[in-house]
Order: sequence, then C-alpha cells, then structure tokens
Amino acid sequence: MIVAVIEAGSLVLALGGNHPSWPDYQLNLSEAVAVRDTAETTRQLEAGEDPSARRRVRPGLMGNDVEVAASPLEAAVSIGRIELMGLLFERGARLSQPEWERLRCAARALEDDAVLAALDARRPVAGDIVVCSGNEQWWKPIENEPSARTRPLVVR
Repeated sequence: MIVAVIEAGSLVLALGGNHPSWPDYQLNLSEAVAVRDTAETTRQLEAGEDPSARRRVRPGLMGNDVEVAASPLEAAVSIGRIELMGLLFERGARLSQPEWERLRCAARALEDDAVLAALDARRPVAGDIVVCSGNEQWWKPIENEPSARTRPLVVR
C-alpha cells in the first residue's frame, strides 16, 4: 500500500514535468560532446550554438571532480573522439595557437595518435616545435573553485 501511494505521488509530480526518478538534465554543447551524444551535439550546432565557446561542465562528465569551464573541443579531446572534433571543426570551431598547443599536449599525454593527427591537421600557425611541460591544465577553473586540474598531464 505504501509503495502504491509513493508511485501515485511520483506520477502526479511527473504530470507537472518533474519526475523524481528520472530528472531531465539539459546538456549544453560541451556536456553533449563529453557524454558522446552526437545527436544532441548536432542539434545544438544546427540551432546556432558557438562551437568554440566555453561552457560549464558538471563534475564527472570529462574526468573532472569539480565543475569546470570547457570548450566542446576540449571535451572531444579529453574523451578521444575525433569524429566529434571533425563535426565541431566543420561547424566553425577555431583554435588559437596557445589553445592548440595545450590540447596537443593533452592528447600527447593521453598517447592518442588519432587525436594528435586531427589536431595537427588544424594547426592555426606553422611554428616551432611544441614543448609540453606536463603542468598544463585541461580546463579553465570556475571562479571560487580551488583548481580545475583533476587529471595530471604527464608527458613521457
């Protein structure tokens, strides 16, 4: 009887759009990439979302322990998804030289040759050899957070 009352209450809440068992999380573009949701990524890009803008990413979606600000390309590199990188580049994602160098160091630390090749094909400016310090941060810290660096980048 108690279970029936609880379920009835859940159904009433669901009618109002707030189902207690299945919350409806809205993903921003960086989060959609981080969870490998190609359909949502495509939908948001077609709706005009900026493929280069940084957005808040909830903890746990990209190996981050705290909320961070990350671009969709940072999310794609962090999970090693070159097809999502390609989609973002096709839709206008741009990298500055410092961003490119930081992402290349990250991909090198992950030993992901496919991501390295995809980044090399989109190098903004031909220049010197990139030297990775191993202290690069994956993402930009959110204000009032002690650090957004949750995975060390160790370059071998």
